[in-house]
Amino acid sequence: MYSPNESAQGCEYFTPQLTFLDKHYNNSTDFFSSIFLLLKEQGYVRDSFLDAIIAREKAYPTALPTLPTLPTLPTLPTLPTLPTLPTLPTLPTLPTLPVAIALPHTDPQHVIRPFISVTRLSTPIAWQEMGNDDNTLYVHFIVLLGFIDHSSHLTALQKLMDCLADEEVVQALREIDDVETFLCTLTSRLQLDKDI
Repeated sequence: MYSPNESAQGCEYFTPQLTFLDKHYNNSTDFFSSIFLLLKEQGYVRDSFLDAIIAREKAYPTALPTLPTLPTLPTLPTLPTLPTLPTLPTLPTLPTLPVAIALPHTDPQHVIRPFISVTRLSTPIAWQEMGNDDNTLYVHFIVLLGFIDHSSHLTALQKLMDCLADEEVVQALREIDDVETFLCTLTSRLQLDKDI
């Protein structure tokens, strides 16, 4: 785990006010509607942002698998062994489910000032996979990017994808309970340039 005292370039784009741990949303539209109100109120986005982000996500989905994890299953009670019962076959190994992340973003004309909002969900929600919109992933994290030029959002997107492909980082982010430590852990692994 990373120390909360570590600093990283790009921290100004991440703020505690736009970082949410263990939030619940029914679906992506519910998430976008909720975050839009907050972003609009704080002067980050224009009125056009909500419709634009929903349309962009529908046309170009942004969910990515990051690393596999075993699903949590309830413990079954142990049955007594009786000599008359046949031996049960061994159950097949459960498939691993990816810890998925969504990286939604829209065109710069809908953004007033740059931001990165990070949400860790209490319950994963369905999101279409980037580059394969026939496949549904269940995202655990949503990193919403709002930049005022195309080149910086592409740079940030690539660095975030690289960072969140790291199993150690993702596992740490799943376990952290406070926003400050969560942000420090994430930003300590990113090297976002100041001119984003």
